[in-house]
Amino acid sequence: MLLRRCLMLIALAGCSNEAPAGPPSPDGALFAREVYPLLLRDCAFSTCHGASERFFRVVGPGRVRLDPLTMPDDPTTLEELHLSYERARDMLADAPTAAESLLLRKPLEASAGGQSHLGADDFGRNLYGSQSHPSYVTLARWAGSQGVLPSLADLPPPPAEPAP
Repeated sequence: MLLRRCLMLIALAGCSNEAPAGPPSPDGALFAREVYPLLLRDCAFSTCHGASERFFRVVGPGRVRLDPLTMPDDPTTLEELHLSYERARDMLADAPTAAESLLLRKPLEASAGGQSHLGADDFGRNLYGSQSHPSYVTLARWAGSQGVLPSLADLPPPPAEPAP
C-alpha cells in the first residue's frame, strides 16, 4: 500500500506543467563576443556593478578585476567571463519572459517599460532610452538565445602588440 502511494506521487509529480526552476542558459559565445564588452563599458564601474557586494557584478579589463593581482589591462580571464555571464544569466531568472527580467528592465527608461535604476546619467536618464537602443537590442537578443557557458575559445583575443 505504501509503495503504491509513493509510486502514485512520483507519477503525479512528473505530470506538472511548470518549467524547471533556475535561470535560462543563453549563448555563451554571443555573451563573450557582444554582451560582455557592452556590460564592461556600461555597467562595470567600481562603485556600480564592479563592486563585490553587488549581486549583478561585471569584472574585467579596464575595470575591476576578479583577482586583485591581475593588471588592469591584462586580457579577460575565463573566471571573469564566467562570473559576469552567471551574474547576467541570474538576472534573467524568476521572470516569465526575458523582456520582463531585471536584466532588461533595470537599464531601460521607465517611459519605455523599464524600472527604476540608480545607474542614471547626469541628466537622470537610465542607460537605454528605448527598446530600440542598439545596446539594448544586443542584450535582449542574447537574453532570448540558447547556448552553453562561455569557453576559452570564446574569450576575446588579447590586444595586438604595437609594431616596433
